[in-house]
Amino acid sequence: MITPRLILFVVLPAGLLGIAAAAAVWLPGADDLSMTRLLAGGAVLVAVQVAASAVLGYVLGRRGVVR
Repeated sequence: MITPRLILFVVLPAGLLGIAAAAAVWLPGADDLSMTRLLAGGAVLVAVQVAASAVLGYVLGRRGVVR
């Protein structure tokens, strides 16, 4: 079940980390953003969000912050 605590402590930080990682891929070539760089940034965005959600969910679940 998705609770407000889960969203606040796991999903939101993971999303922000994913956006920051994708921006690190996209911004250096912002003047000519190729499709390859756009797709690579999207892949990084998804990978970081999934990994961060898993890690944060595991750690906070073990500590009893979220269930």
